Parts: sequence; structure tokens; C-alpha cells
Amino acid sequence: MNKIIVSFLLIILFNCSTFVNSQPYGWYTQTSGTTSNLNNVKFVNSSTGTIVGQSGKILKTTNSGTNWVSQTSGTTNHLFGVYFVNIHTGWAIGDIGTILKTTNGGTSWVTQTSNTYYQLRQVYFFNSNTGFIVAWYGTILKTTNGGTNWISLNTGTSNNLLGISFANSSTGFAVGWYGTIIKTTNAGASWNTLTSGTSSTLEDVTFFDTQTGLIVGENGRVLRTTNGGTNWSTQTSGTSNWISGITSPHANFATMVGELGIIRTTTNAGVNWYSQVSNTGNWLSKIFYVDTLNGWAVGDYGTIIHTTTGGWLLPTTPSLGGVSNNATCISLTPTVSWSIVFPPVCTYRVQISTSNAFSSTLIDTSGVLYLNYPIPSSKLSYGTNYYWRVVAKNQVGVGPWSSVRNFRTTYQIPIAPVLVAPVTNSYISNLTPILDWDSVNSASTFRIRVSEDSTFATTVIDTNGLVLSKYQVTEGILQNSVKYYWIVNASNSCVTSSWSLISNFRILLTNAGNNGIEIPKSFKLYDNYPNPFNPVTTIKFDIPVNRYVKLKIYDIMGREITNLLNMDLKAGTYEYKWNASNYSSGMYFYKIETGSFIDVKRMVLIK
Repeated sequence: MNKIIVSFLLIILFNCSTFVNSQPYGWYTQTSGTTSNLNNVKFVNSSTGTIVGQSGKILKTTNSGTNWVSQTSGTTNHLFGVYFVNIHTGWAIGDIGTILKTTNGGTSWVTQTSNTYYQLRQVYFFNSNTGFIVAWYGTILKTTNGGTNWISLNTGTSNNLLGISFANSSTGFAVGWYGTIIKTTNAGASWNTLTSGTSSTLEDVTFFDTQTGLIVGENGRVLRTTNGGTNWSTQTSGTSNWISGITSPHANFATMVGELGIIRTTTNAGVNWYSQVSNTGNWLSKIFYVDTLNGWAVGDYGTIIHTTTGGWLLPTTPSLGGVSNNATCISLTPTVSWSIVFPPVCTYRVQISTSNAFSSTLIDTSGVLYLNYPIPSSKLSYGTNYYWRVVAKNQVGVGPWSSVRNFRTTYQIPIAPVLVAPVTNSYISNLTPILDWDSVNSASTFRIRVSEDSTFATTVIDTNGLVLSKYQVTEGILQNSVKYYWIVNASNSCVTSSWSLISNFRILLTNAGNNGIEIPKSFKLYDNYPNPFNPVTTIKFDIPVNRYVKLKIYDIMGREITNLLNMDLKAGTYEYKWNASNYSSGMYFYKIETGSFIDVKRMVLIK
């Protein structure tokens, strides 16, 4: 979409630098005082203009069309063309070879001799002496003495000609019926027929320079050349209505009018065409601009429409894209975006504030040419709610503000926690130790992982959402004589820190678990209780002397699945809890080995 805006940039910047805001916007109707069909219009400046039409009708204004005054033409023939070289001197042409001239701004009109009875369609003058008229049956008339004498030129065609345009004093083009295009490069001394590629009627022509020009006509046809007419391409006009007139006040800018009040305009020499609202359904015959802002179009039933804004209305409300409403965890340098307000667009203005009333703003930037705005660094703060909106401005003025959206920025990334206790590589004689770490700024919760594996491929503890910077291990999870590794990270509602450095500790029970006062008389392994169990059961055994004890668990296939004890114990009675939450239901065996005493019992886990 940005490319479309860039294509408008030259014309828009020109307009924005010269536009003086006025009402109303777009096209609006002026009172002509007649119901006659009006066929053509010409202004010499933004105030003074003349319209010609049916049955010899001539209207003049000296106040931009606020008032139109009927002039006496002296003819009842239909008039189709008008041209003024200054506020005093002009010509009107029409049916049955009619040529009228005025030298006093239309106060009086005198007849000139055309030497033809053909219908004269359009007139063009370089200055007060040299001019051309195109007419039916391939007729082109030329004068070099202000119309005192008109001579007929050899055009090489007998098709009716309807429009004429000169790129300079030598190079000109005329168009007409059956796709006729003829060209001169010697001020009309000779004319060459060009290939149009169509048999449709061509109504009007305009050239920006000797190479680039546009022709309009039947069924919305628009032809464009960029090589002086050697080749013509058919452009997409966006309408199938008959186009009867086109004007181009300066390079790349052109507007065409026609059937059912159609108005379409281009600012890139006809590559793209955009619709405007004419506020009439009557056929519009011709259009004329004195500059890119002030224009008039005329048509059937006395229709006159006028614009002071290049035909454009105020821009509409931008539709916001990203950042989406109520979004959270947004970076400090997001890009806000919106959809194009088109056509045309001059610039956009973006406001960002901590107040939804925008009583004060952190960012208030105008002149944005594209459909997004990257918020610069150092403007936004962590964890803050912001409101934003956008408004569009074109050569007409400033449109309405968009809706207001809000977003909350992300919080600062917490640093990795520092593990405090137990000290790494330490031995602890507690199966339910407290794991402790430093608190972290910008953190609201913690996650802890404990594993028998330094790669943490599997874990015995993996708990998140911890509010405190410590965690007490639940009974039955850790096993004696096992080395455990643990790590912690810190999070807030948006981001998570990296993991802490890995720490480790080993469980080493001494007399822990000896619950007897008397020394037992013999070795004994008791039945576990409860049995069946889910998921914790207690294993009890007696040793009458100090011995090295191994206590292991096996599955039904005889595979060792965990080593509960593997250490020296003093004589006594011991109880050991086994947490089987990580194992599936089934039969398991527990086995004690201490010296020559070996015993095995079975137990059932039911989940």
C-alpha cells in the first residue's frame, strides 16, 4: 500500500503547500439559471469563466460561479466549444460552422466566417492570433490572425473529429469517431493517422508533454501513451460509462467526466483512476481546472458543479491495525499501523499518551507518509499502559480521529536467580529440605526443577508459579544416597529469565528414620503398609548391629527401578517412605541386603 501513497506524493505535496481551506468540500452544485444543456466551460483565472451550451446559450461569471450571468450570443445554434486567451478575448463555436468572437469579455459577440456548415466541436488557441478548431468530417480549421481568416487543413481523415490538444506550439493531437487519432508535429501543416487499437468513439484528448497523453471516450475507454502516440495502452478507468471530457491542469494530474455524472481522477498520468462524488446524476459534458484545486464541470439540464479542493472530500477515519486493542507485553519499540485512507492522502498524524483523553502526549508526530509508525526507543517505559490514535490529512483538511486503542508494555526481563541453599556439592540428612534462592527484581513467580540428571532430561520436581523465593520438598520425593541437581528461573506476566546456574546436593541419612528405642534382636524386613498403596507406602526393617544397608525397588520384570538406601546405618529399627507417583500401577518388589541377610517382599501400586 505504501507504493500507492508514494505515487500521490508529488501532487499532494504541491497541493498541501498551496491549499487554503474553504467550504464546502468536494464537488458542489452551482446555480446556472437555465435548464439548457451546457456543453463546455473555460476559465481564465479562478474567478472569471465562460460556459457555452444549447441554443446559443453563453453564461459568464466573475466570482468563481457564485453568480452566472447570461450573455447575448446572437445565435440560436448549439455551441460546443469555448476558449479564452485572457479575460477579454475569446471564441465560441458550434453547429452549422458557427464561430463567435468577443474582445470585451462577452459583453458582445461577433460572428466570424468559418467557410463550412459542419458542426464545430472544440477550439484551442495558443495566443490571441493562432488557434485551431476540430469539426465533423475530418475538418480542422486554423487561424493565424485571431479568426479574421480560417483555413481548412488536410487531415487525411473524413471521420468526425471531437477533441484536440497541443503539447506545444508544434505538436498536437485530434481524436474522433471510429477510434480516430491524428497527430501533427508542424503546427497543423500535415497530419498523420495513428493506430488507436479501437473502433470506439474517442471524445476528448489531453497531453502532459510531447510523449505522455490520455484519450477518453465511449464505454469508459481510456487510452494512454508514453511515446508520443506511437503506442496506446488501454487503461482501467473503473467505469463503463461514456466519458465525454478530460482536463489536465499540470503534469500527471487529470480528471474526466461523463455519463450519469461520473467523475474520475488520476494523479499519476492515468496509471490509476479514482472515483469522486459529483453530487449529480446528469450527464457531464466537459470539465476545466485552472489549477489542481479549482475546477468546474458542466452538463445536461443546466448542470454546473464546482470544486475548490481538487474534487476531494475530507479524509475519512483511519482504521487501526496493530498494535491490537488491550494488547499486553508489548515491546518498548512497537510499530503501530493503520489502513490507508484513500484517495487521496497527504499525511498522517499519530498521538500516543498515558491518558485516554490525550490531555498530554508522549508522542505527537505529523507528516507521516506511510501506514505505520515505529515508536522510537527511550519513549516508552516498562509495564505502562499507553493509548494511541491516528488522523489523516489531505489537501482539503484534517479528517476525524480514529478510535482509541490501548496497550501495555512488557516488564523488564528478570535476571537469573542465584541459588543460596543448600550449598552446591553439599550433603544433607533431610528428605524434605528447603531449597532457597535470592529474590529477583521484576519477578513475580519462580519455577524450580530438580532431577537426578544434570541435563534435566527427566525431573522429580518441576513446579512453577512459586511466589516465594524458596521451596520445601514434599515428603516421599527424594531418596537417600542420591545426588540431585536443581535450577530455578524467574518470571513476570510477560517474560522469563534464563535458568540459574546448576547446583547439586546429595541426600545422606545417618540415624534418620531410626524410630526404635531398643536395639532389635535380629534382622527383619516387614511388610510394607499400606499395601496396596497409592502412591506412598512405608517400608520398615530392623538391623541388630551396625551394618551397610542396601534397599532397592524392582519392577515385575526384575529390573531395578530405584535405590532407596545405599549407606552405613547404626543398629535400630527404620522406616522408609517410597513415593511411586512417577510409576504406573502394578506389582513391585523391595529387597534388603545387609551382610548375609537378604530378604524380598512384594507390594502392589494401584492408581
